[in-house]
Amino acid sequence: MFKKILLMLLMVAPLSLLAQKVAHYNSQDIVTNYSEFKKVQTELEAIGKQYQTDLEAMDKELQTKFEKYQAEVTDKTPANIRARKEKELQDLRQRVQQTAQDNEQAFRQEQQKRLQPVLDKVNAAINSVIKTGQYVFAIDKSAAQGMIHINEALSTDITAQIKSQLGIK
Repeated sequence: MFKKILLMLLMVAPLSLLAQKVAHYNSQDIVTNYSEFKKVQTELEAIGKQYQTDLEAMDKELQTKFEKYQAEVTDKTPANIRARKEKELQDLRQRVQQTAQDNEQAFRQEQQKRLQPVLDKVNAAINSVIKTGQYVFAIDKSAAQGMIHINEALSTDITAQIKSQLGIK
């Protein structure tokens, strides 16, 4: 009797695996067409341009002071004056480098702060569609590109449903 039940379970188990619902979606397509993401990208581009403009102004100041140094300082210039001017140039160069690093860090933090809420909404929509559709799991085609091959005939593409939930046309 036990053998018959075990044999029946082994025969039915593969059928239940085939009945599992699998989905796939393209997060890159979703995010790049999401108006909130586009808005954040535009804002980040403006912030990046401002950081770049500030850095270019500092770089220009450094270049101008260096050219002035080259024009004014000669072999006859006293060593203490030459050393002071070189120290000023070195300090300014370090300030430019520090500003570049600070701007890069501030930009990354701003990017994280502004993008995270958008990505959270996208993830919530993905999870909602997966739950509503009762999918066992869903694969992001854009993230898995080249690593996972999907037989799309046996999987449901839920990209359009996710886009719809986010108001993307």
